[in-house]
Amino acid sequence: MITFPETLDALERLSENMHLIEGLDASIQSALNDLDGFLSMLQYSHDKEFKNAGEALEYIDTVLIPQLHGIRDSLSTSTEDPVKRLKLAGEQTDRLAIRMKMVVNGDMGEFLP
Repeated sequence: MITFPETLDALERLSENMHLIEGLDASIQSALNDLDGFLSMLQYSHDKEFKNAGEALEYIDTVLIPQLHGIRDSLSTSTEDPVKRLKLAGEQTDRLAIRMKMVVNGDMGEFLP
């Protein structure tokens, strides 16, 4: 049987995990801004008149590729934990819903040992 204190505790944990959305949104917005900057760098590479393919490749290797790796790494690092915790919040919600249905429907017998 689920008690009100257990329900409150579960809801507080869910709420705590759901607040991660704000940080996740900030991480995504930051990555979008970084990608806008990367697009500017790509445009620059089209506007600049490289003398030869070697010069263009040097720009790609020294500027574009490191920038893209940085964007990818930053997004991965800043979203990994919040995504895990949001998945956990989904699982907690499912478990709480099952327990609440048992209380509402009076079906406790099938779930008791």
